[in-house]
Amino acid sequence: MTSYFRVFLVFMLSIAAASGSAQSTDARRIGTLQLGVGTAMMGTGDYKMLKAHLEYEMLFARHFGSGTRLAVAGGSSEERIQTVYNPQKPGSPGVNVPVSQSYQTANLEQEFYVYPFGNDRQARFFLGGGGYVGHSNRYGYPQNHIDFATNETSLDLEHEKGFHAGYMFSLNLDLRLGQTQNWLIGGKTSFQNDTFGNSLLTLQVKVGRRF
Repeated sequence: MTSYFRVFLVFMLSIAAASGSAQSTDARRIGTLQLGVGTAMMGTGDYKMLKAHLEYEMLFARHFGSGTRLAVAGGSSEERIQTVYNPQKPGSPGVNVPVSQSYQTANLEQEFYVYPFGNDRQARFFLGGGGYVGHSNRYGYPQNHIDFATNETSLDLEHEKGFHAGYMFSLNLDLRLGQTQNWLIGGKTSFQNDTFGNSLLTLQVKVGRRF
């Protein structure tokens, strides 16, 4: 998880530096840099984890926009005792072992936004949908597996690691602050599912600034 947050931090600093040096060509300042932090629920509520993202939101028209972000998430379930049995010795006594689930991921996410009431309001409600690619590492509980070629069974720790792709959709609510309305606070709830079958339900708070 530490390596993912290092990538996230480097990306955040580079975007912030680029945004600070760039000159806006649109007087409306339609680009917004946002930082979001919150809780993600793994699967059907197996356990909670932390999810953070850095997003650049761009408006295309009064009712349309997009968000491009780098997101990281990770966490583990509480440790529990599980009894495992030797599949090669049926009827043998089991062994109690402490086990827990864990998940870490780093994703590049892209959403397209629809603002039903317009994006020029102080309070904005909008819907998002899109996809993402990334890399994840997940450990599950010990499971018995069978090799159908040899008809032999084995006890292995469930493990998935590698690149994935997925889809996502979200509900968003932002409130712009101050007379210039350059700063914002808001909330985001999203659902995502990848090619490994891992799903996350996320609730985040976010802060941002228009440039």
